[in-house]
Amino acid sequence: MSYSRDDDRYIYDIISKNIKFFRLHNNSKYSSYGKMTQEQLAEKCDLSHSLISNIESQKIQQSFSIAVLYRIARVLDVDIKEFFVDRNL
Repeated sequence: MSYSRDDDRYIYDIISKNIKFFRLHNNSKYSSYGKMTQEQLAEKCDLSHSLISNIESQKIQQSFSIAVLYRIARVLDVDIKEFFVDRNL
């Protein structure tokens, strides 16, 4: 689902897609073979699996704090600003 830049949901959509992308294509010390499951990410971030699932979902507009985003970025070994880049994934 795509939202216009004027829609508040736009930024959540971008972040959602980027988290999923980096979870599946990452080189963090926590990943195996460049992939990490939602369950593994949740465990390493000390978050619930349902929160990670909702954040990545295109159907659910899950809000979350910047602290949650920071935890995810640390575990995925990604600069937090990379989550805000529109890659048209």
